[in-house]
Amino acid sequence: MSYRHEVTEIAPRTWCLSEFRLVNAFLIEGEERAALVDTGCGIGDLAREVRELTDKPLIILLTHTHFDHDGGIYEFPGVPVYVNPLDGERIAEDRVSMVKYMGTEDYNEMRRGYIRSRGPIRCPDLDQAELLKLVPDHPTNDGYSWLPVRDGNEIDLGGRVLKAIHTPGHTDGSTCFLDAENRILFSGDCANISIILTRQPGNDMKLVKICNSTMTKLWKQEASFDRLAVGHDAVTLDKQIVRDYRDLSAGLLDGTITGSYEEVGFRKGDVARLGMAELWYQCDA
Repeated sequence: MSYRHEVTEIAPRTWCLSEFRLVNAFLIEGEERAALVDTGCGIGDLAREVRELTDKPLIILLTHTHFDHDGGIYEFPGVPVYVNPLDGERIAEDRVSMVKYMGTEDYNEMRRGYIRSRGPIRCPDLDQAELLKLVPDHPTNDGYSWLPVRDGNEIDLGGRVLKAIHTPGHTDGSTCFLDAENRILFSGDCANISIILTRQPGNDMKLVKICNSTMTKLWKQEASFDRLAVGHDAVTLDKQIVRDYRDLSAGLLDGTITGSYEEVGFRKGDVARLGMAELWYQCDA
């Protein structure tokens, strides 16, 4: 089996590089440099495929620092990595949480575990045994140097500007990147087909409140984008999903919407749905 990311051009000089539909990375090319939004789990040769698409100097923009979005950074030695400091300063803590969640300190085992749990759901037509053979010989992640990107910062790629928008909820430092020229919001896990918010002690709704604030903030800027380039389960989604998440989280907070406990695929916890939105607002796994 020859490994290739599934490449989709979603706008001029803008590509989705899907890691076997497990997670998406996006390459955005300007006149002077290119930006890679997220790096996937680090399965396969993402760096080679990026270089087949652009020869411009590269930077990496992380939407957040979860393993399935920064796991491929090792492929890009010397490439500047930008992340919101609220996530950047928690990288070591996130690693401890990921080790506990995945049950191993070996990053290759984490990648294999990710394939075993997500693969049958996200890419059931692919040979899972063959996917496991594509895990690289790079078992550890000792952290990485990063540069800060904050709410409102503009990243100039040369004739093309991306605007950083701080969108907490999924993580404290979650950040979207707005390409106003092409009317695309690169949203990471801020707004997927499903959003996961970890269960809080006493089922506190603080993360739902943060989610509602984030979706309200994004919807106020909806005139600037038509679609979202998302982290999982699709390549792009219509912007109306932001409004659906805003209204769904508001309904959970004021009691007009109630959810229920479910176990679906690799997820289990309390979930509610409205329109395009599916919010795991007290998620156990």
